[in-house]
Amino acid sequence: MTDRERPVRAIRFAAAAALTLFSLASRADDGMWTFDNPPIDQVQQRYGVQITPSLLKHLQHAAVNYGASASFVSAQGLMLTNHHVALDCIEQVSTPSRDLVAHGFTAVNRAQELRCPGGRARVLQSTEDVTAAVQKAMSAGTNDEQRNALRKQAIADIEAQCADPKLKRRCEVESLYSGSLFHLYRFKEWDDVRLVFAPEFQAAFYGGDADNFVYPRFALDFALMRVYENGRPVQPPQFLKMAAQPVAEGDLVFVAGHPGRTDRLQTLAQLKAHRDVLLPLQLASAEAQQKLLHAYSSRSPEAARQAVDRLFGTENWLKSMRGQMAALKDEAVMQAKEADEARFRAAYTERGLSGNPWADVEAATSRHISQAKALWAVGYGYRTILSQAGMLVEAAYERGLPEAQRMPDYREAAWPDLERKLKADSPIYKDLEIARLSGQFLEAREFLGAEHHFVKAVLGSDTPEAAAERWVRGSQLDNVAVRTALLSGGVPAIEASTDPLIRLAREIYPMHRELVRFKEEQVDTPLQQAAERLGQARFAIHGRNVPPDATGTLRLSFGRVAGYVSNGQTTPWKTTFGGWLARADSFDGKAPFDLSPQIQKRRQQIDPRLPLNFVTTADIIGGNSGSPLVNQRGELVGLMFDSNLEALGGRFIYTDSTARSLAVHIGAIVHALETIYDAKAVATELRGGR
Repeated sequence: MTDRERPVRAIRFAAAAALTLFSLASRADDGMWTFDNPPIDQVQQRYGVQITPSLLKHLQHAAVNYGASASFVSAQGLMLTNHHVALDCIEQVSTPSRDLVAHGFTAVNRAQELRCPGGRARVLQSTEDVTAAVQKAMSAGTNDEQRNALRKQAIADIEAQCADPKLKRRCEVESLYSGSLFHLYRFKEWDDVRLVFAPEFQAAFYGGDADNFVYPRFALDFALMRVYENGRPVQPPQFLKMAAQPVAEGDLVFVAGHPGRTDRLQTLAQLKAHRDVLLPLQLASAEAQQKLLHAYSSRSPEAARQAVDRLFGTENWLKSMRGQMAALKDEAVMQAKEADEARFRAAYTERGLSGNPWADVEAATSRHISQAKALWAVGYGYRTILSQAGMLVEAAYERGLPEAQRMPDYREAAWPDLERKLKADSPIYKDLEIARLSGQFLEAREFLGAEHHFVKAVLGSDTPEAAAERWVRGSQLDNVAVRTALLSGGVPAIEASTDPLIRLAREIYPMHRELVRFKEEQVDTPLQQAAERLGQARFAIHGRNVPPDATGTLRLSFGRVAGYVSNGQTTPWKTTFGGWLARADSFDGKAPFDLSPQIQKRRQQIDPRLPLNFVTTADIIGGNSGSPLVNQRGELVGLMFDSNLEALGGRFIYTDSTARSLAVHIGAIVHALETIYDAKAVATELRGGR
């Protein structure tokens, strides 16, 4: 069965109970709940367990945002996350002669811990509802453009008044329920994160893309890092201790993490736009990038080493989107959504609420579709050397504008992140950048046509390959000192620069800015206002019994440890080390199912009965990678790292019939540290005396 078929069949099985998918009231184990509005009643009614304030405080202050999710697991700032979350750091501190991705890494002592370029960890300290202040500011506007500017200025003012660099306190205003609520989030932030331990890539991502989003699963997808402050390990006020008893089937578990994005509260018109226009564009792009990166990797072992992180991310993204598309193409799912929206419209009318927010959503979505290809293609690429040039150029010009007129990525509160990215001394491989940009330029020509002004700007009279070579080869932006000088020099330095990529970014900037402003004013602001009215109607009917869509902020999910039956096959709640070894043997040790040399070397010492991975009904999405999984006492039992194929539609729906989230068993992590990798000191620290 293909990857495209499996999620469809699973979702159709779940869609029999249509209301479970899209009803306005939360059901089953669904929901990524904010910590100020935890699912106390839901957990009490379903499991008979009380979520206490002390448990919430413990989880909130132990949970760490490290791009995705992580958690403190010792009094000395030891941080547990996924290998694939730490992969960017592992790749950056590797060299051609010391490939830590391929061979793994163990710091024997603190002096050997490796600092991650541009690493940032932060913990949520508190939140505050600032909806009234933002909405009051917006009410003074007489049109969408004014309201958008007033909203941005109000948010910037609130963030600026809250931030305190001396205390390393960052503040950000987050929109919840599509703009119905605005909450101020206060973070403690650290910029010194060091790699302590990582297994080999083959052990962490066993089975490669073939096994990605598949269960049963066999992977040691974990890494350990340490957070430092003023040259010393951080001593967090809260950290997670290893559970006294291992997790068992049927146990209630909680996830504290940072889910990236869901769109479960969107209208039918928005979901159809994703299905018919937006996702197909992204799928085509991801498929082209996958092909390009495989071709580049085949050049040499060194080329493969350079591209491993980009290839992993692209294939992960691609498979995830295929699952999302499968969900949106399922007729039962869309019929359920249509029926649910009809009921909501009827309730809206019965309450005498004014306006037609659905029509406003349709109009804004239509405008989005009209510029979808340009919005996708006109820009600097994702994490390319050209994107470094774009950030430098846009930062120089945008920072000279009033806050209300800036593009969202350049608001004052985002400035520290921008500086961190540009000043990170990360390796940049020009041959890889040329290959990636040639693919980007080719895609732009295919999407927009050869006569589009962006295509003419990037290509001139050259082929995509020749243009990428011309722009990249003579650039000095791979030198962090050059980037730092341009950043500090502002507009004069940018305008005086003759660097090829800076010259190109200067030409792209007005085109990109025009499209960003279009999307803000013609799409996002009308959608936000319509969503506010829809959100207020939901509140009138259900209050806050429905969790908001995920936004990358800290959330609490819950569920039970449970196997499932899919296509007539009973799937167990756990896999074991013995099953892993048997899987490798069943494939005769051929890639991608071969064991890493270290595991092969120690296989006689491995306890085959010990659980390795297991599944739960807890509701997660991309961004939850690295989230701690705890029991009802707040003790660490596992580490979230993936979901199964049946859960890939989770951006738009939730079902717990066959969809599952995947975790690495905490006992497997300790056993691997002690038995396979001779990392007994860090295992002892993780055990915390247990």
